This record gives sequence, structure tokens and C-alpha cells, in this order.
Amino acid sequence: MQFLKPVTIIALILGVFIGIGMDRYWLAPDEVVSVSPGGETALEHARKHLAPDYVCPMHSDVVSKEPGSCPRCGMDLVKREPPAPTETTTDSLPEVLVTPEFIHNFGVRTATVTRGPVSRRIMSLGRVSRMPQPRVTEVSPGLPGKVLAVSDRAIGDTVDKGELLYSIDAPEWRGLQHAYLDALGDEEDQTRATQLRQRLQSLGMNDTALTQLAKSGQVEQTLDIHAPLGGTITEWGAEKGEAVQAGTRVVTLGGMNRIPVVVSLFEGQGAWVDRGQRITVRIPTMPGIEFEGQVDRTDREINFSTRTLPVYVGFSTADPRISYGMLVEVTIHAADRENVLQIPREALIRTGEGSRVIVVKGDGRFQPVTVVPGLESGEVTEVISGLEEGQEIVVSGQFLIDSESSLRADFQRMEAADDL
Repeated sequence: MQFLKPVTIIALILGVFIGIGMDRYWLAPDEVVSVSPGGETALEHARKHLAPDYVCPMHSDVVSKEPGSCPRCGMDLVKREPPAPTETTTDSLPEVLVTPEFIHNFGVRTATVTRGPVSRRIMSLGRVSRMPQPRVTEVSPGLPGKVLAVSDRAIGDTVDKGELLYSIDAPEWRGLQHAYLDALGDEEDQTRATQLRQRLQSLGMNDTALTQLAKSGQVEQTLDIHAPLGGTITEWGAEKGEAVQAGTRVVTLGGMNRIPVVVSLFEGQGAWVDRGQRITVRIPTMPGIEFEGQVDRTDREINFSTRTLPVYVGFSTADPRISYGMLVEVTIHAADRENVLQIPREALIRTGEGSRVIVVKGDGRFQPVTVVPGLESGEVTEVISGLEEGQEIVVSGQFLIDSESSLRADFQRMEAADDL
């Protein structure tokens, strides 16, 4: 019994101290509060320090509790009041009141919701899948002579029918004209005159020039060769000052060819493509040149290994620089729509929960609004719902406003949780 007395005394002393501690520091669940210095709640304390009294418009990390100037750029610090609670619903974010200084310093720009046409453009790389047999026309002088002048057209340039290609100094040309004039003066030798007339016509002299020759008696000194048809220059076979024969191929013209191209699209893009849609083709090695064509057909079977859908398109050209296997850039103009609501694409804020834009409410107030975007066409985006024509929206600086609104919504949810 004497051995247990010290143990009992120690247990009694520990029980007294534990009871005092629980009574002083262990509060009931409904008595738990979070209080910061000065008697403010943790939420009020967080808001106060999150939104300082004075901040530099150019350097957001420079803050002060007193007015003054920025030590970096010298600009006056702008007063920023702690955000006041704003009523909101679960379907929208709270409004944000923005000072004129913020709008000016951060370059906030706006645009108006309008109506207009949009089209879905699908851009992809393609490959020339086959090269048809080219149709060419060789332009020869028909008489021997010396090249006096050539056209300034280069290989790849297009020429029209009747356009002057080159000129030949051919003595036989002048001799045929003199013989024709002599035959016209001999009434008994009209058959020879007819034969000479046909010969001059085959060499390129038209009826007007023949009539002028018979009337004036002045022969043409040079043999001018014109393009027999329209086409593209694919080859120059002789240069100025060079002697040529009657069958020398001085110029070669190429005709129009239908160039087939196969394009591989992502499987999700196939639903937008249909036969007959307009395409634009650009070739990286030929900058500044575009070709127009159309979709010929689509392959409805998706490639299992690449998960792509082959689409067959084509365009017409006489350009000789295009060859088999060449890579080309193809833009398919699909799903054209008229008179739809549209906004600048840069105004759209895409998040994991959807898309939003910032609507201008007036007097420095801005409201994030949830929208449903549609087709994208160049720099504009279709809006299916969420906006009306004529509304003013923010296209520059909208992310800062949206972040401020989201932050206020978080505070409001925290306050609502505290009230429960």
C-alpha cells in the first residue's frame, strides 16, 4: 500500500492539469472561429492582403499602403479598393468594376457583336498523286533565219493566243512576199498567186496583213511568230542572235492539266468535307501563287494505323514546275453559313468548363458571360448562344478581367460556406 501512494498522487496531479487545459482551450464545435489580428475574419484578412491599397499600373508586384510613386518607373501608384461582395448566381460570374487607369494602362480594347458569313476552313498537307501526260505545243519559225528578238516571258509565265513570242530575220520570208506580189500582177498565173498566199498564211500572215501587202506593196522585213494558242511557256529553245532552222523548237507551250492531289485529314474532320467543295492550293516552292480547285471525292474508310481519312481533290494548271509527289498546302472551304452571329476569335476565353467572353456593361463595369461557339472562319468565330447582336465585348485584356471575376466568385463561395 505504501508503494502505491506516490503513483496515485502523480495521477491526481496529471488529471487536474488536463482538466484545466480542456476547459481553457478545447471549444465546442459551434464555437470554432478563425480570427486575425484586429478582430477581422480570415476571409476578410485574405481579401485585404490580396488586394493592396496602392499598386503600380505597370509593375503589379510593387504595392504600398500609402500613396506615392513606383521606384522602378516613377508612375503614380493607383488606389485599389478591396473587392466588394457582388450578388451572383451559379450560372454567371460577378461583375467587375474597372478603373479608367486600368483600361488605359492595360490597353483594354472592345468590339461589337455582328452578323455575317462564316465558313469552316480545313487546312492540311497534300501530295500530288499522279502527273497526267502533259499537252505541249512546239512553236517553230517554219523558215531558216536568225533570231532578232524574243519575248520577255520566262518559263512558267502564261501567254495568250496571238501574243508575240519572237521575231526572225529570214530572207526567204521577204522573197515569198515579193513572189506573191509578182504573181498577183500576172493575170495568167493566178494559180501560183493562190499557192503563195496559202504558204504565207501557213507561216503566220493573217488575211488583214495579206490585204495590206497587196494594197501597199510593202513587204514585212521580219517574220513575227505569235502564240497559236494560250498556254504556259515550258521551254525556250533559242536565244536572241542565234541562227535557227525551219523546224527548230524555239518555244514550247504547255496546256492545261488536271492535277490530282490526295489529302489526309483527321478522322473528326471528315464529316465537314463533301464533294464539290472549293479548295485553295499553295505550293511552298512557288510563293505567292494560288490555284483554285474542288473536292473530287472522299474515302469513307479511315486508315487504321494513322487514324486519317484520305480526301481526293484536284486543280487545273499549265504550270510546268509541278511534278509528281510534290507536297502542297490545301485549304478546304467547307460548311459555308450566312448571316450568323460572330465575334473576333481573340475575344473568346476557352476554359475547361466552357467558353466565355467579357461583355461591357457601361460605367467601367464588365460581366463574364458563358457562350457556345460554333464555326471558326479566319479571325472570326460564330456564336450559337450567349450573346446578342450589337453587344460590346472585350477583345484585349479580357483575361485579367475574367480572373478578377473568378476570384470574387471564389470569395463569395467561401463566405457562403462560412454562413452555413
